[in-house]
Amino acid sequence: MSMLNTAQPLSFERFPAWAEHLIAALDLELIEREQGADYQQWLLGFEGSRVLLCFEHYGNCAWLQPFSAADQEVAAWLTEQWNRPSAVVC
Repeated sequence: MSMLNTAQPLSFERFPAWAEHLIAALDLELIEREQGADYQQWLLGFEGSRVLLCFEHYGNCAWLQPFSAADQEVAAWLTEQWNRPSAVVC
């Protein structure tokens, strides 16, 4: 699991706007949102693959997690695309 870069620390309140930006920037499809007391997890689609965008409140961090073993390469590639130095990471 690799963390997604952010220009400013994430918070529970800032995560949704940041996540919407990430979704638009990487041309992802939002399928479903889940929220608990200290986490948010969004199911996303990309060219037939599914990944989970996860945010953990206590760590103030976000990452992409493959939905299945078959989605591992896609999650790693999307993370790499977002974290590349030229990306806008708001």
